[in-house]
Amino acid sequence: MHTCANCGTQHTDGTICSICKNHYDFPCSGVTESGYRRLGERKNTWRCLKCKGPQDSIQEQLSQILSRLAPLATVVDDIKSIKAEIGDLKNSLELAYQLTGDLSSTVKDLGSRICTVEKIGSEVPALRDEITRLNNELQDRDQWARANNVEIRGIPEKKGENLYDVVSCIGQLYNISIKKEEINYIARIPTRVLKAEKSIIVAFNNRYRKEELIALARKIKKNSLSDLGIQGEGSFYLNDHLTQRNKTLLNKAKSLAKDNNFQYIWVKHCKIMARKSDTSPIFFIKEERDLKKIT
Repeated sequence: MHTCANCGTQHTDGTICSICKNHYDFPCSGVTESGYRRLGERKNTWRCLKCKGPQDSIQEQLSQILSRLAPLATVVDDIKSIKAEIGDLKNSLELAYQLTGDLSSTVKDLGSRICTVEKIGSEVPALRDEITRLNNELQDRDQWARANNVEIRGIPEKKGENLYDVVSCIGQLYNISIKKEEINYIARIPTRVLKAEKSIIVAFNNRYRKEELIALARKIKKNSLSDLGIQGEGSFYLNDHLTQRNKTLLNKAKSLAKDNNFQYIWVKHCKIMARKSDTSPIFFIKEERDLKKIT
């Protein structure tokens, strides 16, 4: 039995928020039972109404802008049609002089439509910039929500495992004691790589504790599974919990750095940083166009 975090009703079946881990019955969750079933693996990333919060307004703005852009394809087709009509009209003027009045009115209307299309077309670059800005803001908010998180990769998954014990062992390896009270939640998350080990996400209540753990892990050249009492010759890795977009940017940056003799690509405080040499200036990689700096 679970207790709904919104109304307090006991229920045996409902939803669970991937962020706050609270249980909700279907009436309070804002999703129907059949709709929730159809989510499949996406249930692991479902969020309650409280946790969605700040992103809703941004999504609404994006929807409004996209709805304004939607008619543009039809308008472009109208331009082609209008140009064709004007061409036909010019060829027919000499043979249909008596229709000059009607044709003049038609041409005037077509000219008005062209002016409207040109006005809309002039707004497109500004709208694209606004979409980019809102997308970046949305990504920044998503990354900010992960600022206290550590992503641990390479730990084999076992049935009935106690993830706190795993984190506690890692802390002991670095000579620090990690208490349960310091942790908001621990969970494994799905991976896009088929049959790959699921990463462990540790959400700390304090960012400084998270940064301390990351710094200690980076001082050790190789974190071996055997150091945790786990059989095998593999290694495990502790990193900032990046969004999928930032993970993609990081991989692209590393690939470009290898091809362009860049010595340093690293992540600090969930920000991707680059430096060509020890004497070169440091710069941030926040979006695709920043990758052009790695040349």
